[in-house]
Amino acid sequence: MKVKKLSTAVIHALGAGAMVAAFAPVAIAQQQPPAPKERIEVTGSNIKRVEGESALPVTVITREEIDRSGATNAMELMQLIGSNASAGSVLATSTIGATTFSAQTANLRGLTGGRTLVLINGKRVNGFAGEVNGVQGVNLSVIPFAAIDRVEILKDGASAVYGSDAIAGVINFIMRSDYRGAEVTVFSGVPTRSGGGKQEKYSAAAGFGDLDKDRFNVLISGSFENQHNLLQKDRNFSNTAYRADLGLNTLSSNSFPANVTTGGIGQINGTSCTGPYATFFPDLSSTRCFFDPAAAPGVEGIPDTKDTNFFGALKFKINNNWQGYGTALYSKNENHFIIQPVPISNLFFYGPNGDIPATVTISPSSPFYPRAAATAAGVNGQVLNVRYRSVLTGNRDTTDTNNGYQLVGGLKGAFGRWDADFSYTYAEGKTKEILNGGFPLYSRLLPLLNGGTVNLFGPNTDAIAQQVAGSNFNGETFHGKSSSAGFQGKVSSEIWQLPAGPLALALGADYRKEKLNQFYNPVLSTGDVSGYGGTFENVNASRDDTALYAELNVPILKSLEANVAVRTDRYSDFGRTNNPKASLRFQPTRDILFRASYGKGFLAPSLFQLFVPQTNTVSPPGVSDPIRCPVTHDTGLDCATQFTIINGGNPSLLPEKSENATLGIVFEPTNQLSLSADYFKIRLHDVIVAGIPFTTILGDLNQFGDLVHRSPPDANFPNLPGRISGIVNTFINLGSLHIEGWDLEAHYKVPRKSWGRVRFDITGTYYTRNDAQNLDGSYTGFVSNDLGAIVPGTLPRWKHYAVLSWDSGPWTASLAQSYQASYVDVNPDGNGNVRRVSSMSLFDIQGSFTAFKNLTLTLGVKNVFDTNPPETNQNLTFQGGYDPNYYDARARFVYGTVRYAFK
Repeated sequence: MKVKKLSTAVIHALGAGAMVAAFAPVAIAQQQPPAPKERIEVTGSNIKRVEGESALPVTVITREEIDRSGATNAMELMQLIGSNASAGSVLATSTIGATTFSAQTANLRGLTGGRTLVLINGKRVNGFAGEVNGVQGVNLSVIPFAAIDRVEILKDGASAVYGSDAIAGVINFIMRSDYRGAEVTVFSGVPTRSGGGKQEKYSAAAGFGDLDKDRFNVLISGSFENQHNLLQKDRNFSNTAYRADLGLNTLSSNSFPANVTTGGIGQINGTSCTGPYATFFPDLSSTRCFFDPAAAPGVEGIPDTKDTNFFGALKFKINNNWQGYGTALYSKNENHFIIQPVPISNLFFYGPNGDIPATVTISPSSPFYPRAAATAAGVNGQVLNVRYRSVLTGNRDTTDTNNGYQLVGGLKGAFGRWDADFSYTYAEGKTKEILNGGFPLYSRLLPLLNGGTVNLFGPNTDAIAQQVAGSNFNGETFHGKSSSAGFQGKVSSEIWQLPAGPLALALGADYRKEKLNQFYNPVLSTGDVSGYGGTFENVNASRDDTALYAELNVPILKSLEANVAVRTDRYSDFGRTNNPKASLRFQPTRDILFRASYGKGFLAPSLFQLFVPQTNTVSPPGVSDPIRCPVTHDTGLDCATQFTIINGGNPSLLPEKSENATLGIVFEPTNQLSLSADYFKIRLHDVIVAGIPFTTILGDLNQFGDLVHRSPPDANFPNLPGRISGIVNTFINLGSLHIEGWDLEAHYKVPRKSWGRVRFDITGTYYTRNDAQNLDGSYTGFVSNDLGAIVPGTLPRWKHYAVLSWDSGPWTASLAQSYQASYVDVNPDGNGNVRRVSSMSLFDIQGSFTAFKNLTLTLGVKNVFDTNPPETNQNLTFQGGYDPNYYDARARFVYGTVRYAFK
């Protein structure tokens, strides 16, 4: 990937079909001979401009740079963007051991997908139908990657222009336009290490019709991609969940053969600890064996995913001033993933309130009772408690399917001096999850395990194995649907000629209706499905959003211009919000440009956060009321008891509010060299979080007492508040985030020589601050995980992507580096000391040759030195030893591409 400046001459050469033609946040105008001026649009503004740059930092990634990166989908491309953080990100690999319904979301500034606005051709993309706690935003699998012409990334808040979701920035995927011809591309790649992980992709595109001659143009594009699975045991950095030196231990005492905890027996005498489901670690226990999930057969680090995408676009020239247009896309993402068999023991709880221990015992009447071991431990004749791994019900096997489509129809053109664009957009997404096996019902399984007929310590007959496997729940657990329909209209024009240039105005209005419907299988509300992760309730909600906005571009001097914008949104479920933005662009000489911006933004609470039904669970036993217990000493009601916890949505949520500021400079001393630095600052207030832990609430009733519901005072203690009837743990507005840093870029190109042309480009982000407000009002920094991570991934102090490229005639070659700085590990090391995770530096190479007129052959290697990931003791994902949120477990990956163009 490289970055290039965008000069006026380049823009004029591109003509009406282009908005931007380079990967750069800004460009400095060059002195050129007079040429016809073409007004174009840039992400972040509603005003068409003669020049492509503005006062805002916009990065543009061209199709050529996408191809050179080796990325085959939107999520892979986002991993290369310095401003896109891995901390809290959601990828296809996140489904391993977590309920994400296979979402894949962008994550600008580490603010998660719900605060990053994603557009296709400037139109909003539908929100994820499978939204759950911590998973928000647009599922990037819907993006028709093969049809992309370029990607524009606005690294600044844009609520005043686009509305909600734009606090962290905007990612605008621009599709091909006015394409004529056809092409077919085949991609295939495989890791050089043994095991799975191969990948293939097939895509095709065709376009016909000249808009000027034929009055129409049609584009059709389609692709299919299959990423095959990779097992954790097939990589030396992920094949064990126990590394004493790192301080990593995610082993489980729920093993097979089972452990007996009564009398400290552990594994029964004569039972081998070696095998796929039980391993002996002598430094941990002399009698007990452990289940190592990373070493177990069939457990995946990368799931098997299949992506199908279709995109179509139509333009029709009505007359010289007006044209109609329409686009349609369809996507299907199928993610099949497998993790280890469920653990069953009194360490786990089930039932509608999650308070029934899943106890497994073996009585003396069972033929499999370990009598010799029990006698040696002095507990012979007693019922023994057992921790068991349910291998007879098999690995947990799940398939998520996400379908999405978007339809856009519009009319754009000009009347007089006014440019206009009117359109209608409808987008819909559907999510479905099916359990294929490995999720037994507690109500069926526990009677079998406690009945004495199942051998918990060794092999079973086929009849018993089939009986236990019959306790599995197979079938659909969830299906959801989200939709968004709306009208958009905007006009813009130069309305007055000032001494320094034209005064330009844009006016617009939007109307959008959003719906979210989520349906869970009723069996989940019973808490009876083991290994699934809790109870869920249906969601049925909708909202309307009506918006008016205006933008004014004011040339103050020939070298200085200001831009001001304001937008007012009225949401049917929480009211009105107004958001202004102002920016300055100052270019005192042809070599240097200064820019600055300030704006306010908002993020409306999602329909899920507002309206997911409230449900009651109970706290673990042993909890006391800090006010009543010291006085009443009433065990069971006020002391050493369990309280009702109220979970779910909160219709009273307020929108998150933000302040965004940038200050930047671009220096271009020659046509070959361009340097830029942009300081950014984000303040996010009223942050929506998924509840406060009940222990925190009870520990500070002065601050959180209003979250404790109480019965009326009782007659025996009239001076005390009533007994606790519930503790509120719903979504809540709480605290602020402070984020600051620098986006830095450098671009150098050597003039073309007889041997070719060389370019060097580097883009990176450096964070100086990422602080989250604590409950006491203080702030804790999370740059580089300096005080331990609370989510998967990291926000490295520095992250960059650099490319050295060469081209000559039919040949092209590139060497790229991805780098992120070291950070403090999630947990202390094995000696209790603070541990640092090393920095990561990966190199990719690629070469292409246009062998014949229309045939292009490409060969590339990702992670050319086969570098292992930085070792980490993070225990926030099911993959151990490394962090799957920023490292590709395929390691060195060799790929080839064949592209044939029909012209």
